[in-house]
Amino acid sequence: MITRGQSCPIVLLVPALVLAWTGIACGAVDKPAASLYFTLDNGLQVFLQEKHDLPLTAVALAIDIGSKDEGEQTSGYAHLLEHMLLFGADAERDGESRLAELRGHGIASNAHTDHDLMTFEVSCPAAESVWAVERLRQAVFFSRFDAQQLEREKRIILEEILQLRDDPLSLGRILVMQQLFSGHPYGQPVFGDGRTIRTATIEQLQAFGKRLLVPGGCALAVVGDFSLDEVEKDIRRNWSELPKRVVNAAVIPLAGRLEKNSEQRIELDINESHLFFAWRAPEFNHDQRVPLTVLTHILGRGLNPLLNGVLCGGRQLADQLDMSYLPLRSGGIVLLHLTLKEKNIRSAKNELSRFLSQLSSLSFGRDDVQRQYQSYVLDFLESAKNQMTYDNENFRESALNLGIAVARFLLMDTVGGSHNYLENVEKTTSSDLRRVAGKYLSGKKWAVLAIVPLAGKEK
Repeated sequence: MITRGQSCPIVLLVPALVLAWTGIACGAVDKPAASLYFTLDNGLQVFLQEKHDLPLTAVALAIDIGSKDEGEQTSGYAHLLEHMLLFGADAERDGESRLAELRGHGIASNAHTDHDLMTFEVSCPAAESVWAVERLRQAVFFSRFDAQQLEREKRIILEEILQLRDDPLSLGRILVMQQLFSGHPYGQPVFGDGRTIRTATIEQLQAFGKRLLVPGGCALAVVGDFSLDEVEKDIRRNWSELPKRVVNAAVIPLAGRLEKNSEQRIELDINESHLFFAWRAPEFNHDQRVPLTVLTHILGRGLNPLLNGVLCGGRQLADQLDMSYLPLRSGGIVLLHLTLKEKNIRSAKNELSRFLSQLSSLSFGRDDVQRQYQSYVLDFLESAKNQMTYDNENFRESALNLGIAVARFLLMDTVGGSHNYLENVEKTTSSDLRRVAGKYLSGKKWAVLAIVPLAGKEK
């Protein structure tokens, strides 16, 4: 099945974005599967891992291209380029013929673009492993841009932009990113500006891609039921032919702290109100990434989120909530999303502010109280660790999840991460949680967005 690629303006990939290198290559299993990591002379990073539980292979290619690389005149070009590479023609076939050939080989393909990276994903029968890896190379590096295809993809993306504007969750995430990262490349919407999409030409899109689409800015991961030696030989033979070129990506500055609160309110044709809170957070390679991941899990995710009792219990200020943390390469965001009645917006803001002011002194686990009282304490920290371990093991069952996680990690990691993700989670203490709470949430500046029903519409 070939599916339309979609960008991910705010996507929490836990543990996809935080799985460390050794956590995947040498995970906590009795007999690690055969794996190999190497870098070609042209700079392409490659990771291979055999996984023989199912007769399937997953291929992921992460590319260091995202909305961070765009300017005012190229807004949305990364997402448009992704569409053209995924659905366009190659040297021998038009787009429809190429996709029909992939379907004939039982291949499912998709792609995503976000603020930092573009990711191509392929799942195929084990017997097609080598063929699928080569077809991905052809699609990404040897696509032929067709004018009719470009206009077709433009219309699709413009329709996606319209749909985003009608979806309060998607629209809210885009607008709060613009508030939180005003003046920074991360403030630009991944789908881009409709005006620049409409006027984009093949020549402009090719120039944008040529500057950034180089092997040295890519990471390829192949995980599944294949012969390590066979796939390695094929990649070294074919992918080494890609010429080495200098990566001309712009240097993206680290996002600084938010200097003042930002609040916005808009009306939409909806039946319930949506309230978004966003805080600046540490970047992907920050040493406080894992503690903040655990903290947001305790507060707004998992089976019994702490904020559920604060906002959804008692006065019932909110109907639903979800909290996430997205660590980007040059910054991060903690996002809290509430669905609630419009009349409760002010009270919810006040209650949340009051709770956060106490967060840096909260007891998160039984070790925070004297032994005689520990049996009466809800151990939020231990519960979060157990749930995150369970989620991680489920995540690792999928070859595609593992492939995407490794490919993205290889490009995002700039400090040589070497510790297992779950080991870092297990090491996290209540003191770590209080520390990150005080640094990033308690009393800190936030961006707030309220999306409310049109006047008189809320039920």
